[in-house]
Amino acid sequence: MSLLPILKLSDLPLQEKQNIVCRKSLDLTDILNDVVHPVGNDLKNDTRKKLLEYSGKWDRCRPDPLVVTKQEMKDSYASMLDTKYDAIKSFEEAKVNITLFHERQKPQNIETTISKNKLGMKFVPFDKVALYVPGGKALYPSTVLMGVIPAKIAGVRDITIISPPNPQTGKVPEIVKAIAHISGADRIVQAGGAQAVIAMAYGIPEENIAPVDYIFGPGNKYVAAAKNYVFSNNLCGIDSFAGPSEVLIIADHTANPWYLAHDLMAQAEHDEDASAILLCTSEKIAGETVLFMEKALSGRKERETITRNSIQKNGKILIVPSLDEAIEFSNEYAPEHLEIQTEKDDFVLEQITAAGSIFCGPYAPVAIGDYFSGTNHILPTNRAARFASGVSVHSFFRRITYQTVSREGLDLSRIPITHMSKEEGLFDEHGYSVLARFE
Repeated sequence: MSLLPILKLSDLPLQEKQNIVCRKSLDLTDILNDVVHPVGNDLKNDTRKKLLEYSGKWDRCRPDPLVVTKQEMKDSYASMLDTKYDAIKSFEEAKVNITLFHERQKPQNIETTISKNKLGMKFVPFDKVALYVPGGKALYPSTVLMGVIPAKIAGVRDITIISPPNPQTGKVPEIVKAIAHISGADRIVQAGGAQAVIAMAYGIPEENIAPVDYIFGPGNKYVAAAKNYVFSNNLCGIDSFAGPSEVLIIADHTANPWYLAHDLMAQAEHDEDASAILLCTSEKIAGETVLFMEKALSGRKERETITRNSIQKNGKILIVPSLDEAIEFSNEYAPEHLEIQTEKDDFVLEQITAAGSIFCGPYAPVAIGDYFSGTNHILPTNRAARFASGVSVHSFFRRITYQTVSREGLDLSRIPITHMSKEEGLFDEHGYSVLARFE
């Protein structure tokens, strides 16, 4: 039995195409009702105590201490320099690239004069943010770099990492603490899940942690539901409701099937809900890709089951008649990660209108963006790339408009505002607030 079938996109019924494009949204209703709302109500008072109780229940440990300080992060860094020097230096190299790219994203305040009035927009960084760094099936110290660095560049003055502790040790892994140090985080709260997200929205007074303005970072469905809760209750902002990770690859007859196979498997490796889709104009390349996947998986050990299950559950190889059809499908699909491996990469790139991050050419696997190139890997999933963007320096600013109005400028607006406010039935106060200044 083949690992996954090769299908012609044109042969699929319209409903099946729509099911692929729209992939079932993360249904958070039961989690919100049964878990998140009760936790949210519970954490309003005695936040620290309740957070530890839920950590004991769901993280299977009560971390002591709850908060990792800057000095402890520094100590972990020094310790890991001795035990994992090459790994630490690799993360530090990645930090340089990420910093250089994100430094160039700083927005500029604007100011102009229109109708004799001075108008402007200023960018003011958030005061306090929290970055969720997942644990569980894998460790994500790279997410620490991706979250803390742009926040620091934006000028956020207080950055807390929230991450579940290892149940056996009761502590966040040393590598996460070490990378938190080199990134510049202020502290780590050793707690995960919905309870940690909600606790940061309320603040933890006993630990001198104030409510944050913004919570971001990937997580499981409980984290997504908790982000939904804090946002809908106007407690703080969030980046997005993250769903399972995904890649879509556009390839033609010039693509290397060995590369395609490994890029699809790299995405499937995340977890069983991840999705990996290949859109290919060549049936020959598609067939070779499946054969290479089957060959490679037979030699895998640690995550072979996860990768295989993910591919069989969510993977797809679709034959398209042309790159134009592949582009059209991709823009509807709006993938988190989009790879382009064709003889017309620049042409395809120019036509893409919706994607979290794009990887062009045969030497651009998603992994380079995940770790090292400098772009950010905290990206919108589940079609959110149609209206949302990945984390960047821009994510951490309030955009505030202002105006300094001259008498001449207000005079120019008197008659238009009179007519407009009368049409809206608000002349008595809105309109008259302008006229009053000329009496």
